[in-house]
Parts: sequence; C-alpha cells; structure tokens
Amino acid sequence: MAALVEASRRAGLWKLLSRVFPENRASRNLMAWSGFAEIGVHKAHGKLDDVWRDCVIVEQVFPENLA
Repeated sequence: MAALVEASRRAGLWKLLSRVFPENRASRNLMAWSGFAEIGVHKAHGKLDDVWRDCVIVEQVFPENLA
C-alpha cells in the first residue's frame, strides 16, 4: 500500500479513493495506517452472496498536487 500511495503522489494524482466492507477490520486498519481517512458509508452499495452490503468510503488526498 505504501508503494501505491507514493507512486500515486509522484504521478501527480490528487486523491486515492476506495471502499471497504465495515466488518473488515484488517483492511480498515491497513487503510488508516496508510494515511486514508474514513469519510462516510455507502448504504446498500452492492450485493454479495445475494445480500445488500454497506461499504465504508476511504480516501487520501495529496494537498501538494491540488494546484
């Protein structure tokens, strides 16, 4: 994840955005450790095994690339 974040920053991207299932603590911890912020929840975002699932929205903004 650190390599992806750094490569994105160097490439001039201004934001990385993803979604994680709420109960996936390992992924949520990885995203937080990597500098992502949890900014909201998509309710009933998609179906998995015939069950509508919520997704936590995470993002990391690179202010230096917002010019």
